[in-house]
Amino acid sequence: MEFIESNRVHLIQRMGIITVKQIADDLLACNVMSSEEVNTIACEKVEQEASRMMIYMILNKGSKACSILVKSLEKHNPFLFHDLQGYCTARQVEQDKLNDLIQDLKYVYLSSAFQKYHPLGSDIDIIFDLGTAYTDVFLWKKDIHNSRKGQLTLNVLLEELKNPCIIEGEAGKGKTTLLKRIAVLWASDNCSTLKKFQFVFFISLTSTRGGIYETLCDQLLFEQYPICKQDFMKMLLAQRQRVLFLLDGYDEFKPQNCPEIEAMIKENHKFKNMVIIATRTESIHKIRQFGSLIAEIGDLSEESCKKLIKNILTNRLADGLLNQLKEATSMKNLMKTPLFVIIACAIQMGESNFHPSTQTLLFSTLYDLMVEKNRYKTKEITEDHMMLSINHCGDLALDGIFDQRFDFQSEDLADVKEEVLLASGLLNKYTAQRLKPTYRFFHKSFQEYTAGRKLCKLLTSCQEAEVKKGYGYLQKINTISDITDTYFNLLLYTCGSSLDATRIVLDLLKRIDQQSNISQLFSLKNLALESKYTTTPENITEKEDLNKADKDIFADCAINFFYESSSKSALSRDFEEFFCDKSIYINAQNIPIYFSDFFRYLPNCVSVLGLIKLDLFGNYSPNKEIDDENVEDLQISSLKTYIPEKAVSLFFNWNQSLRSLEITLQDFNKLKKHDIKYLGKICCSAASLKLRISNSAGITGTLNEVLDTCKNLEDLTVESTPLTTEDEQQITTMTKLKTLHIRDLQSENLEGGLIDGIKKLVNAEGLVLDNISMDEDDAKKIAEGIRNLRKLRLLYMNHLTAIGDGITYVVRSVSDELSELQEIQLVNCCITSDAVEILAQNLHNLPKLNVLDLSDNYLEKKGKDAVHRLVDGLNVLPGMKVLMLPWGDEVKACLTKLLERLETMPQLTKLGLRKWSLTDVEVKVLGNFFEKKHLENLQHLDLSMNCVTSDGWLFFMQPLISLKKLVSVDFSSKQDWVPASLLVCKLSQVLTTLNYLKEIKVTGWKFDHHDLGLINGAKVNCGKQFQLVHS
Repeated sequence: MEFIESNRVHLIQRMGIITVKQIADDLLACNVMSSEEVNTIACEKVEQEASRMMIYMILNKGSKACSILVKSLEKHNPFLFHDLQGYCTARQVEQDKLNDLIQDLKYVYLSSAFQKYHPLGSDIDIIFDLGTAYTDVFLWKKDIHNSRKGQLTLNVLLEELKNPCIIEGEAGKGKTTLLKRIAVLWASDNCSTLKKFQFVFFISLTSTRGGIYETLCDQLLFEQYPICKQDFMKMLLAQRQRVLFLLDGYDEFKPQNCPEIEAMIKENHKFKNMVIIATRTESIHKIRQFGSLIAEIGDLSEESCKKLIKNILTNRLADGLLNQLKEATSMKNLMKTPLFVIIACAIQMGESNFHPSTQTLLFSTLYDLMVEKNRYKTKEITEDHMMLSINHCGDLALDGIFDQRFDFQSEDLADVKEEVLLASGLLNKYTAQRLKPTYRFFHKSFQEYTAGRKLCKLLTSCQEAEVKKGYGYLQKINTISDITDTYFNLLLYTCGSSLDATRIVLDLLKRIDQQSNISQLFSLKNLALESKYTTTPENITEKEDLNKADKDIFADCAINFFYESSSKSALSRDFEEFFCDKSIYINAQNIPIYFSDFFRYLPNCVSVLGLIKLDLFGNYSPNKEIDDENVEDLQISSLKTYIPEKAVSLFFNWNQSLRSLEITLQDFNKLKKHDIKYLGKICCSAASLKLRISNSAGITGTLNEVLDTCKNLEDLTVESTPLTTEDEQQITTMTKLKTLHIRDLQSENLEGGLIDGIKKLVNAEGLVLDNISMDEDDAKKIAEGIRNLRKLRLLYMNHLTAIGDGITYVVRSVSDELSELQEIQLVNCCITSDAVEILAQNLHNLPKLNVLDLSDNYLEKKGKDAVHRLVDGLNVLPGMKVLMLPWGDEVKACLTKLLERLETMPQLTKLGLRKWSLTDVEVKVLGNFFEKKHLENLQHLDLSMNCVTSDGWLFFMQPLISLKKLVSVDFSSKQDWVPASLLVCKLSQVLTTLNYLKEIKVTGWKFDHHDLGLINGAKVNCGKQFQLVHS
């Protein structure tokens, strides 16, 4: 009884409904509870209420009943039981020792040693003081797909904190400073949000050793701390989310040095302590999947930059640097990064006339200044020895980048004069609490610059041996991710050091691009069902697993390299071949300065791009800035607009035509006359235009004006944006339209509007009507209208739940007239058995059809016969790539016939038998079929909402391995059920063998924390990236 009383709150919150039901069954078997009591608990929908109800019932029944409950808990949920035992034990640790620990931590965080440090190494006399020099930062909240979802302040981040939280940012953005700031706020009791944390531990991941306890003693406390490791770890378990870990520098972390910290990040459910991890942008892909909240550190504001400079420099030097910033617009972009501001301050202390426009020039000036300034300290050393040591420093940096080493030992410096590198400040030496000294560059970015400088020297050397050595390093860079992530900064600084080196790096990009050849046109996420007219290659290789975002990032890297090289037009022809048919993405909320130079100096490269994607946001602050270089009419420019002027000048001031431009207008609650004018200026720059309008009620009534500026429009998408009659009529006059997408529009259809005028779009090749208001009469008009669309190759009519029998008229028109159709999607649109039979009888009229999706449709009458005829009719379409079938009573009887047809469809990539009432028997038949490898190209499989038990799924796991190209599977069930432990084990094993798997849906499968731990453990150990979607 004492155990339950003392852990009542934890039991209520953490038992979970599965454990509650299992314990209730045991209590019933022991005659502790009645059937009525068990049923009452089982019917409670809120699991915490079910737990609370059972606990109070048992407490009222006495100590014997409580003992039975505790034994049952230990049997069904041993992890929770032992965890709560640890909680009880942890409370036995002397409270005064825990209070001492709190005070010790606060003393550390409030000390000068923690708050004041040399950001550029001890040899450069700049001290950064968190107390005076810290400036507030803005963060961007991001989703798992790396899309920005809005801005956050530090206070809001802490209020919305989720576990684990990942802070990402480029080098020098202030990640370490931000985490230190959180620690200081906690220690000073100046942040109410942080008062809920009993303990806050700041850990630098660059120097972890042993376990969590050993690392904390090493970095924050002292050896032989009064609280022993065992008691400390029990305290962590007991305190749970009242402990906050601030883990800094995951990009430099070696998991083998401290597996406990790696587990805390990737298996947080075992620790349950709150964790905030800081990592550089290029390394976030290693942990993005584990983040519940991801935030990116934004740019330093102009005011914060000024404040930082004034806090670091004397008044005279600060005024001098600020005056230079006013005059040198090229430096403004660099001053958005705190580290570069500090470097600029350091250079200002030794060189008052400098105007670096790139990161490389900034580091180069600092590097030369450090070496020259400190030459007097090594007067007795010859110039040859000096150069030998400095050259070896470059080798050290370069080898370190490729070996992912940022700490160096004495033996690494065996061939050089240690004092040269230490005196110049190129390396720093650390000896505290170490048996052997450790050497580091003052910042990872400086090591990357030093490595890039060395690589440039090797590649452009006159000595054949050095050139060969340089190319040896380049041969280690083999994939697009190597360029965009692992070695991006190395290559950036290499390009920034020499034009000749830039040309060599560009050749590397071309080589890797050619290796991926077909991957630029193919993506596992863009199969036939998602990409309109893509031919799927016969074989898929790992290099082909690129999505559109990867290609955008690859091109963006090349633009960064161009800008850093300061080559302007000198390498325009060299870059042109690389950019041919590439796509780039521009977010109007944040247009980097390198895009301006790219458009200005490489117009030939812009003209050969396959696609430019431009996103414009109505929730963006109205533009108030005036760019003197690009503004012709000051009176117009001074007016506030939602479309930023910088975007207009980027496109309208360019003197050649773009091949293809895709513009997205999102969240526009208002659209002004000047916005429409600006949009027209942007649109006229492209020969082919795609326009997507989403969630923009402010465009309603003005869409006709917008479209009037888009004479070259070929693709129009309107989502969640109401339309007027004039708007719809304007759409129907766009006779050059090739594709039209209308989604999520529930307003009443207007007389003389889009449905009446659809017949005018005679050049349309794609028509998508998804979740819009449409009744039977509207469907009849659509059916008549699409008869004129003889070029139509794609027809999607989805989620039209009020269409009635109108879909039958549509199917008849499709079957009779549209012989060019390649894709038909009629999902959840009241399709009937008659409509399916009409389609089945006329499939011979659709010889090019390769995508047929009739899912989420229930065939009420004669469903089995209709599906049987449809399956029979598929014999004329052996080239099918997507087949998603409707459901109805007894349709599973068609399975044998269907499998015979599927044997003739080797190109099939997606198959759906949702709600077919399949049982273990049918699933075993299906499994045997897959083992024969008739569908080796299958990538999407939907067997959801069937009637399969653990035995059936267990059998199916082995055949699943035969589908090696699977990208997504859906095994969701109608009702909640608990899968057998053996099935969970087998599932975790199978998932690790499917190299391309991105998502598995098992909604309705009730996993406990052991099951999830097993699956996630297998996922982590095998380095897989799939997402598990469950109840």
